[in-house]
Amino acid sequence: MSLAQELSNNRLVIVLRLSGEMCTKAPSTRKRFQSQFLRNIAAALGAANISHTIRDQWYRVDVETDDERAVEILSRVFGVQKLYYSRAQNWSTIEDIVAIGASLFDARVANKRFAVEARRVGNRELFDFNSQDLERALGKRLVEAGGRVDLSSAEVHVGVELRPKEVFFFDRELSGPAGLPSGVEGRALSLMSGGFDSAVASWMMLKRGVALDFLFFDLGGPPHQRAVREVTDVLAKAWVHGYAAKLHIVDFRPVIAEMKQGVRGRFWQLLLKRLMVRAGDLVARDGTHIALITGEALGQVSSQTLSNLAAISVPLATPVLRPLLGFNKDEIIAQARLIGTYEICSGVPEFCALGGGKPVTRSTMEQLDAEEARLDSSLLETLVAHRRVLSMDELGEPLLIDVEVDRVPGDALVVDLRSPAAFKSWSYPDAVNVAFETAIHQFTLLPRDRCYLLFCDVGLKSAFLAEALRPLGYKAFSLRGGLRTLKRLAPPAA
Repeated sequence: MSLAQELSNNRLVIVLRLSGEMCTKAPSTRKRFQSQFLRNIAAALGAANISHTIRDQWYRVDVETDDERAVEILSRVFGVQKLYYSRAQNWSTIEDIVAIGASLFDARVANKRFAVEARRVGNRELFDFNSQDLERALGKRLVEAGGRVDLSSAEVHVGVELRPKEVFFFDRELSGPAGLPSGVEGRALSLMSGGFDSAVASWMMLKRGVALDFLFFDLGGPPHQRAVREVTDVLAKAWVHGYAAKLHIVDFRPVIAEMKQGVRGRFWQLLLKRLMVRAGDLVARDGTHIALITGEALGQVSSQTLSNLAAISVPLATPVLRPLLGFNKDEIIAQARLIGTYEICSGVPEFCALGGGKPVTRSTMEQLDAEEARLDSSLLETLVAHRRVLSMDELGEPLLIDVEVDRVPGDALVVDLRSPAAFKSWSYPDAVNVAFETAIHQFTLLPRDRCYLLFCDVGLKSAFLAEALRPLGYKAFSLRGGLRTLKRLAPPAA
């Protein structure tokens, strides 16, 4: 039977030891950090509907509760260095402490190796003995009970935390994540792909006291969105405490369509990364977010060579932080296992692989500038303005119904989203031409009592627009495969 089970009839006290970094701050900073720490603790327990009382001892935080789930939850609050559960007992003399320890551990150490570890907390001038005095006195008493002292390979750990009026005994101490309380360093925006890297990068910044919102660029429609929502949900439920995080969703399929039409294939992957950072900067301009967080690791893939990272970088109002830059992939995966995101991330397909042939590995900023100049400069602003913003509570809500179809519905008006020149070169019978750049702003002028089939060159812009129209009451569909599919479905020319 564990010590916690022996004390199960008493109200559980979970003692939290604070991260060393918190304890060394100047008094005013320490007070601010500790206030945020207490709010995060209350939020973490409140989210699980755990009744509790928090007692701030400055050098420790005591959480009184009768719900043992609290131990695991508090072990995931940033700022917790160590934690153990016990109950407070009063003492007046060292003999009182030895008697209490003996009553708890005599039977547990009989015929076993044990070690006593005592520490005094608080104003040490209030003690007339030191930690070693207590360790020797209690150790002697437990030897008389049949135990054998072994400081290197003890079978029973006798932990004692001594305060001026109270003593706590414990048999095991759990590790917390340490770091700084989330929120003390302000707020940032973390780019989430659903893979190992972005989740681990987010966790590392949370550990450094940064409150995060998340930004997801949808490249694959509902399957991609569903995967990223699940990863974000797992990360947030376990590690985000004390503030209301949000997930921003920007549909990037029109960007891919633009690139595939106007940009050389070997630059697709690299330019996509730059445009994501640019879009992140646009979102961050609301004044809430101080920085962008990405999961890039130097040399891991073609877009993350030193040359390419330099080429991606453009002057932005928002700095970009890359906490994984010096990590190996196996280190990232090991960390994903520790923080609980490995299983969910391992099942996320690769949506960023765009094809385009062998990707460039040593680009320059000037080369990438030239490729970017081929794109519609207003597209990013339009897509960011149409983004969805979800609270963490909304991540589990059903996604929009899939809007893609492989045929032309019998009652549908076919809407060609290509340019007027492309429409003139080939058009589907009775189709109308509304270029995407116009449709995104003016489509709501069309009547809602019609069925619409939207198509573009590859089916990405049309999917974006159809999904945007569905919540507005339109019966809108997107033709999967775009122009190629429609040409196959078109009636033979007379």
